[in-house]
Amino acid sequence: MIDLHCHILPGLDDGPPTLEGALDLATVAVQAGITQVVATPHVDHRYGLSVSKIEGAAEHLAEVLEEREIGLELALGGEIAVSRLLDLDDDELCRLRLGDGPYLLIEAPLEPVLGNLEALVPRLIDDGHGVLLAHPERCPALRREPDRVADMVDSGALFSVTAGALEGKFGAPVKALALDLLARGLVHNVTSDAHDVLRRPPDLLTWVRAAEGRVSGALAKWLTVDTPAAILGGAALPAQPPLQPLARPRRLRSPFSQEP
Repeated sequence: MIDLHCHILPGLDDGPPTLEGALDLATVAVQAGITQVVATPHVDHRYGLSVSKIEGAAEHLAEVLEEREIGLELALGGEIAVSRLLDLDDDELCRLRLGDGPYLLIEAPLEPVLGNLEALVPRLIDDGHGVLLAHPERCPALRREPDRVADMVDSGALFSVTAGALEGKFGAPVKALALDLLARGLVHNVTSDAHDVLRRPPDLLTWVRAAEGRVSGALAKWLTVDTPAAILGGAALPAQPPLQPLARPRRLRSPFSQEP
C-alpha cells in the first residue's frame, strides 16, 4: 500500500520528535503492509518550515532507512495550509508536490470557515498543479455544507480521507461525513495521517473493518494502492469500484485476501 499523508520526518512538526521515533513509525508502517510513504510535514505559519529544510530532512531519513534496511520507500511532499499557499512561489510549490507527480496536498482547514480555499483550487489547477485535499471530514465548514466537497471535485480537486476517521477516532459526526463522502464517490484515497506509533499510527487497514462491511477488496485496493500510485505518477485515475450496499454482519478478513 501507499500512504500519501504521513508526518514521518523527525523534529519538524508534531510528528516524531526524534530520528528513532521516525524509524519506529517506519517499521510499524512496513509491518502494516505499507511499502511507500510520502513525508508530508505541516507547511504552515505555526512551524514555518522552508522547502529546503523539508528536503534535507527527507534526504537524511531516506539514507538512514536504507542503512537500517527498513524496506520503506520515502517520497517527499508537504501538507500545505491555505494560509501559506500565497506565500510560496511556483518553484516552492513544485518542490512540495507529492513524489514526482503534479499533486499538492492541501490541508482542509480545521477552523469554522474555508477561507479562500474554494477560489484557490481552480487557480492552482489552472497553474498546472493537481489538488488533493486532506481530511475534509474533519473540516467544520464542510461538515455543515458537505455539498461543497462535490463542488470542488467538479472543479478538478481530489479528496483524501483519514483512516482513523472511518474508525470513529475523531468522533461520530466526523465518521458519518467520511462514510457519506465515500458513499457518494467523493473520496479518492485513504491515508494514515500518521504522527506516531500509538496515538496516530500508520494503519491503512483497520478502517475497512469499521466501514460497516461496505468496502470490498477492490475498493480498498483502489483507495490505498491504485489511486495513490496514479497520483504519484501523474496518471489518470482508474475507474472507482462502488461502495457495497449495507449488508448483514459478516466474518472480517483482510480486504486483500484471495479467500472467497
